[in-house]
Amino acid sequence: MRAPLLLACLALLSLVADVAAESASRGADSDGAELAALARAADSVLERVGPAEPPRRKRDPRFSDGPRRVPEARGAARQRALALGIGGLEATRRVLRGLASPELLAAARGRQPRDLLWPVLGGHWGRGFGYTRKHNSQLRHDGVDIGAPTGAVVRAAADGLVVYSDNTLKGYGNAVIVLHPNGWTTLYAHNSRNTVQPGWRVKRAERIALVGATGLAWGPHLHFELRKDGKLADPARHFVGHTSQALDGPMVALALDDRGP
Repeated sequence: MRAPLLLACLALLSLVADVAAESASRGADSDGAELAALARAADSVLERVGPAEPPRRKRDPRFSDGPRRVPEARGAARQRALALGIGGLEATRRVLRGLASPELLAAARGRQPRDLLWPVLGGHWGRGFGYTRKHNSQLRHDGVDIGAPTGAVVRAAADGLVVYSDNTLKGYGNAVIVLHPNGWTTLYAHNSRNTVQPGWRVKRAERIALVGATGLAWGPHLHFELRKDGKLADPARHFVGHTSQALDGPMVALALDDRGP
């Protein structure tokens, strides 16, 4: 609260007390006149103070989409991205809604994914898909969280085409989105640094980013999302490389060159 407004409030309270005491001594017949005087005094105080400042929106200390650390578009990947119209926010949203054009799907070359490679070397299971939040159980968690130290390698879960590599998706920080030949999309968020650019064709297990805590993140981890035809899906059932079907144990650190079956 501003100091002038605080002083005005104190003055108004003092005035109210004086008017109430005087009104009590004169009797009920003078209540109307005293109330009118009180209203005029309050208007005078408010005129001196001026309009109140709008409430300031508190900034969530967890939220910071930066620092933006994404590679500069260059070479054949840049030309491919320009030709396909990918990389921008609106084009990315269309892909996430399952509206990738036939030309874009054809450009996402590689093997059709039958499963998804566990994307973080040495990563451990964090939070699952669905209504799994501890502090707000009514808010759905749209992916899975994989805990790992800052700088741990993030790998492409399957062959595909990078359609987004930036930090303009609010809350996701530095993020990468890969479109796969069967129309699936995988999203890798909160990275400390992206290492691929839009238009880049990736192979399963290829490095695409490093683990970080950009965006809405409590600490370093990878937030991973899977979409099938634009609809969010639980990726847990598709992962390979873990020690437990329930995904409740430590994960196996797969070799860098492991590209799966």
